Amino acid sequence: MWHRPVLRGGTDGHRQATWAELFFDLIFVVAVAQLAVLLLGNVTWRGAMIYVFAYVPVWFSWVAATFYSNRFDTDDLGQRLITFAQMLTVAGMAASVAESAAIPFAISVGLFRLLIVASYVRVSRSLREVRPFATRMIVVMTLSSLVWFSSVFFVGNARLAIWAVAIGLELGVALLRSTRERAAAITLQFGHLIERFGLFTIIVLGETVLAVVAGVAHAHWVASAVIFAAIGLTMSFSLWWIYFEVVTGDPLKNIGGYRPIVWVYTHAPLVMAITALGVGIEIAVFTDYGQQLETRDAVVLAVSLAVALLAIAVLLAAESSQDVRVVALLKRLPAILLVLLVGMAPISAQAVIVGLSLITGVQATIDVRNRRKVLADV
Repeated sequence: MWHRPVLRGGTDGHRQATWAELFFDLIFVVAVAQLAVLLLGNVTWRGAMIYVFAYVPVWFSWVAATFYSNRFDTDDLGQRLITFAQMLTVAGMAASVAESAAIPFAISVGLFRLLIVASYVRVSRSLREVRPFATRMIVVMTLSSLVWFSSVFFVGNARLAIWAVAIGLELGVALLRSTRERAAAITLQFGHLIERFGLFTIIVLGETVLAVVAGVAHAHWVASAVIFAAIGLTMSFSLWWIYFEVVTGDPLKNIGGYRPIVWVYTHAPLVMAITALGVGIEIAVFTDYGQQLETRDAVVLAVSLAVALLAIAVLLAAESSQDVRVVALLKRLPAILLVLLVGMAPISAQAVIVGLSLITGVQATIDVRNRRKVLADV
């Protein structure tokens, strides 16, 4: 029933995600869905800014819990109770994803970080050899929670600025050399971590399917909406194919360097872009046949797909050797530029869907074929 935290890294065999972890992910499905609704209801520059400022702390919360679980989780009663409490705070985030509910959102984010502190207090008491790292996490998460709580006394852009400070604090400390060295001293379970990031990517890809289905339903199953919804979903299928066929996660084997930091945190723009892509496809599907997308809607669709492709390019560059990283990025620039060109072209929404789907499909074909060729040569 009760176990002290233990070092999970270095154990033999592949450790799969526990049922508690999968249950934990379920609440993030709800949070991501609410974030998509937030963007759909406010497709403006300010709406996009609020979307990012709300999405990042939600994703950071998942990352913090995932790395803790990978290193120390014993799946005992104590940790399960902490996990269930964390799920309640994520539910609070999901229920308050709106500018009018910024106070309960900030409180929920702050409470989640205090629960991370509780987890690392257990580690600090049980594992003397990792106490410096645990102490660093306790201090950072405590300070971050205080910043989040303090934001309730501000309004508008000032509140967003306070949120930016909290986000910058967590990211900045992660980049510190001392933090990376302390983290590197704790062995990770490589396969488990790759699986966890893959599962979150699956969650956001699933949200694109949900958004497209909603678009068809809102269009009352008009034949053109059904047809172009099916075509639009090929963008999600292609992104899935590229990510799970080509992205390997190799940088995580050297967690003390900058490459794993780039690999981990590049997933933030990736999942935000994929979620926004679902919103863009939903809007395009709901657009009357032959009509152009409004400029703001075209920006959401084109930029989100371009950012998703760019994020994958950065992931692959981080996984490449130093002499070919620039090449890895440049090879995907044509597809990214074409996406922006077609997405913003003065053509019908349906033509945009077809064009973007073709570009993404071709890129997936090229990437997967090259990957298979490399594996065959090995």
